[in-house]
Amino acid sequence: MPINVNNGYEQFYKGTEPIKNYGSSEKGRKDKVVKYEFNTTDENGNKVMDKMSKEETMKAVNDISSQYGENVIVQFSGDGLAALADSKKFMSGREMTAEEVAAKEARDAAFQAENVTQLENTHRIVIPNYETNEQLYNSLAGASDSVINSTMGIISKYLMPNNTSGMSELERQDMIAFGLETAKYLSENYLDEAHAADYMLAMETIAKYGMNSSVSDNGKVVYNTQEGQVRMSGAPNNYVDMESWLKTNDTDLYNQINELNKSIISGKGGESHAAKFIELYTKAAKEILNASSDTKTDTDYADWKEKIEKTELPATFKNVKYNNFQSFFASLQNQSSLSNSWISENINRFMKWLNG
Repeated sequence: MPINVNNGYEQFYKGTEPIKNYGSSEKGRKDKVVKYEFNTTDENGNKVMDKMSKEETMKAVNDISSQYGENVIVQFSGDGLAALADSKKFMSGREMTAEEVAAKEARDAAFQAENVTQLENTHRIVIPNYETNEQLYNSLAGASDSVINSTMGIISKYLMPNNTSGMSELERQDMIAFGLETAKYLSENYLDEAHAADYMLAMETIAKYGMNSSVSDNGKVVYNTQEGQVRMSGAPNNYVDMESWLKTNDTDLYNQINELNKSIISGKGGESHAAKFIELYTKAAKEILNASSDTKTDTDYADWKEKIEKTELPATFKNVKYNNFQSFFASLQNQSSLSNSWISENINRFMKWLNG
């Protein structure tokens, strides 16, 4: 039977997130967003509720919003909210004036601009080479969520982006160099000495993967990153897919990783994600790398690995200062093909990742 929304709203609650600097005055400042999601089907496509009428939608919005104080934004989503998305009326039913509509849209835009980077990088990246993946996540053991999220951002935005449309090849390489400098800032200020060296070795290897890529006419970046030598008996070829191997050889660990990824995507669990992710993926990589082997050395892989090792990283930035953000930002300017406005924008993005 579909859920009757009037029976309670607890099942629609999706968690809370802090807000940084939303509102210019103390009176109007917001410090938290609370999320509710009303979907008509679950993740398997099974029906769980009907779409809500306008009256049901307004009642749910009013009932839920009234539970929170003025410093909280309540966010509603889901295809079951039939009357909410396109509504341009106040809760009283009065039509909003053009000025009120414009003001609301401006507030929404400001909220998105301020908080979009706080919601980035929640997806944990698995580096396509097992040895590098293990080294990276071992080096992040004990690191905070903000450091791990920042690392994910550095890899996906600067070292191995999916698209570099509008950039020249020199700008793309300088962007990789910029990503390495932000990684160095993390290693200098947020990682202990025991982990910082391995972290930079892993990030430099990932940067080399980025250097050894090709870019299509439309800016799509294609990577030729090989997984690594498989050390296991009976493998059909010299490489193995982590998910497939775990599904066959360690079902429990496979299920734990799947559940963790679902939790990360849904925003549940908060600070526990970082430590658990490091634990499970490090364990998976070690199991694969330590599995018994009767395979021979693969010549293509050996040649590829030698090419990666011999790749020279761009020496774009010199005399960079890592002691604080102001000196870090200043020392990166006027040293590359990247404009100072690009440097400024991406340093601000990096700061928000760290402060998220």
